[in-house]
Amino acid sequence: MSLKLYSVTLELADQGDYCSLLERLRAFGATQIIDHQWALRTTHSAVELKDILRRFLAEKDRIVVAELGAECASRRALANLADL
Repeated sequence: MSLKLYSVTLELADQGDYCSLLERLRAFGATQIIDHQWALRTTHSAVELKDILRRFLAEKDRIVVAELGAECASRRALANLADL
């Protein structure tokens, strides 16, 4: 099974402790792109990835997981999506 590139975007409603979420993203090898957006490669589906990460979120937090295509562009991002 091939690795797919995903964007994970978070809207964190709570000012709580998100250390476990950050540890899980790092365990996936995720790279922070901009504030509250990460990119990672995995064999999981978008739904599977969302379900895994939502366990680390508060009830009012939001998450969007989207598979990225071959063409990506950014300006002043913390990491270049094309390099991931």
